[in-house]
Amino acid sequence: MVGFLRFFTIERQFILFVFSIVMMFVLHSWAGFAGSWFPFLIILFLVVKHLLIGTVNAAAMKLQFGDFDGAEKLLKYTIRPSWLKFTYHGMYYLIKGRIEFNKKNYKEVERLTEIALALDLQDDFRAMLYLQMINIHGMRKNQLKVKEYYQKAKKLNVTQEEVRQNIAEIGQMLKGKHKTQKQMMGKKAQRSMMGNSYMKRGRKKK
Repeated sequence: MVGFLRFFTIERQFILFVFSIVMMFVLHSWAGFAGSWFPFLIILFLVVKHLLIGTVNAAAMKLQFGDFDGAEKLLKYTIRPSWLKFTYHGMYYLIKGRIEFNKKNYKEVERLTEIALALDLQDDFRAMLYLQMINIHGMRKNQLKVKEYYQKAKKLNVTQEEVRQNIAEIGQMLKGKHKTQKQMMGKKAQRSMMGNSYMKRGRKKK
């Protein structure tokens, strides 16, 4: 599926759209509707696909490779996000939020996330949105909000393993049991022991 999406890029879809229009007129002039129905069907499919799915898939692929500017440009070709179906309306706001997060426009991320959370979304997408909010409030050191969104994410039936692991890691961090926290505590203890040892040596010399 990923290989197909990589091949069926927005550029190739546009080329197919233009080619189908040309072929429809050529075949219609030669054999009427009986000869032009197939390119007409392709045009209809591409138009409906664009209205219902937009450029979300193409933007997601760009984002996967770290091309935030490319993803942002592609999202602009989505006519109206409110027309999107099949959870693509939620994906639109999730991707848009990640782009704004990369720009450090955190207030805009919160606005977009709230819009997305008001939609009827699958638990996986909802969990990703909660994780996005946890990141923002974590940077603000707002533990109450972090706990609030963690509890909401924890209750969801998440199927993606990576998202489940991220939620579990947040829980470990809140309990102070995450491996990075343990490493940091170990380093602090080590520095403290070295400092105490140095102080003892200093007193002995006197």
